[in-house]
Amino acid sequence: MKKIYFINIILIAISALLALGLINMVEEFTFSVRILPLLVFFVLTDLVPIKTKQLRLITNFAGMVPLLIFWNPYLAPFAAFLTAIKKGSYSEHKTQRKLFRVLHNFIMYASGVYFTSWDGNPYLSLLYFTSIAKLSSIVTGDILNQYVNGRKLAFENLLVNLIEASYFFFLAIIGGMLWSLHLAGMAFEAGLTFMLFPLTLMVVWIIAGFLRANEEAKNSLSRLRSIRSKLAKTLELISIVRSESDIEKTLTDVANIIRESIGYKYVIINLFDDANNAILRIAQAGIPEEEFKKMRENPPPLEYFDQVRDEKYRVSRSYFMPESSKLLDTTYSFMGHYDELLEAQAEWRPDDILVIPIYKGENIVGYISVDAPFDGRRPQYEDIEILEIVADQVLRIIEESERFREILMASKLDHATGLYTHTEFYSILESVIKANRPFSLIMIDLDNFKEINDNFGHIVGDRAIQEVAEVIKSSLRKGDFAARYGGDEFAIIVAEASKSNTIQIARRMNDKLKKLRLKEKDRKIEISWSMGIANFPIDGETPSEIVEKADNALYAAKRSGKNRIYAI
Repeated sequence: MKKIYFINIILIAISALLALGLINMVEEFTFSVRILPLLVFFVLTDLVPIKTKQLRLITNFAGMVPLLIFWNPYLAPFAAFLTAIKKGSYSEHKTQRKLFRVLHNFIMYASGVYFTSWDGNPYLSLLYFTSIAKLSSIVTGDILNQYVNGRKLAFENLLVNLIEASYFFFLAIIGGMLWSLHLAGMAFEAGLTFMLFPLTLMVVWIIAGFLRANEEAKNSLSRLRSIRSKLAKTLELISIVRSESDIEKTLTDVANIIRESIGYKYVIINLFDDANNAILRIAQAGIPEEEFKKMRENPPPLEYFDQVRDEKYRVSRSYFMPESSKLLDTTYSFMGHYDELLEAQAEWRPDDILVIPIYKGENIVGYISVDAPFDGRRPQYEDIEILEIVADQVLRIIEESERFREILMASKLDHATGLYTHTEFYSILESVIKANRPFSLIMIDLDNFKEINDNFGHIVGDRAIQEVAEVIKSSLRKGDFAARYGGDEFAIIVAEASKSNTIQIARRMNDKLKKLRLKEKDRKIEISWSMGIANFPIDGETPSEIVEKADNALYAAKRSGKNRIYAI
């Protein structure tokens, strides 16, 4: 970035000297309305994109030649500043690149005009102007541009310059014809000749379109081969490292595979520890050990991931946030070194974020974070899909670890009660229905729970929820499942039980709840609940039908005076 600042300062100084020189040569400033169409034509020619690997042209040369002929040659180069009005991104880097381009255009045309005599033969004047302008373009547009990007001049640059020089000289010859016809007073013939400028530009644009299509087809084929190669190599290496007994070492090896095979400088594998509300840093690649040690000792809370998990950033099953890490709390982040990225052509920015969630069913149990791609480009859809396949493999490795299996199990449980979560409840409900095993569902809602919170505070309310959860857990039989359905709502799947059997179980639970002694400042807290019961397959054959029937029974219990058990 510093290079382009430095180069732009030099170009500004050169532009200022040339501008003063040109203004000094202007004997009389003239501007008539008939010049406006030519200025518009100049701007339009600059908007025509002709840029392929084999063909890159400064298209506004087709608009500059008529300005030299019909306006004042010493004023025409100032039209180059009109290119700055083009729409586009205005990030700091893009602004510097745009300034470089405008200065390059102005210096190219200004130097050509300044060192050309405009009093002689029209053909010779335009050809001499073209030669100097093209030489200036090579110095600023190629040599300095390559220096800014840290690249060496390649043979393709010579070929592109030869093609562009041919384009320039062809337009200069047409310009000579136009000028001669204009001086001879042959307006109609001059008008027809002028049409050769947009026609030439259109022909070259069509040729560029064919070249671009061919280039894109080659790139797509090459990319497909690269993706297949990356995926095959990555899966092969992962299958080898999975034989390791040390899980953390295995995951570190996987992180290194992502780094080397897929091509990211920094990789972190993270796992959610729901029991402790923390994001564990399990393994990494590319980060100095001291830095990673600090990150492990200071794990972020689970809410940290919520900053990234936004549907507007979703790509496939992952999340890409362009230039957005500046919005995150960097307390828990590692900011790498990005000086080696080629900013002129790189799309990836130091503030970009790409995270690949590790899914277990519909739940996210962790994620892989990658940064600073070696090719300096933002990921395409296929790149993210490869990383998602790797994330699936990481889940398999984690599931094979006894220690991490406990953490994964905790992710299914509600923190406060130790019962299953709402999401896991539906997962279990679906699996039980798919197995076609009869069961009953008890939906429970605490009576007047809001009054407990209002009269005794939320801390006491939370304690009441925990005590109720203990009553439920102590009442479960083998094969039963209980979940915290909502704030003060619970759901119990009673295996192999008819409605009458389930009512008996519910009554026994009621008896236990009555024995619950909860006090606050010598005040006894009365706790009761209402229950609704439905049965599979009698009351429905899908999760939504069973839950709806149990809910209807629950609401009927509420309406009839609360502290009731209803079965519909």
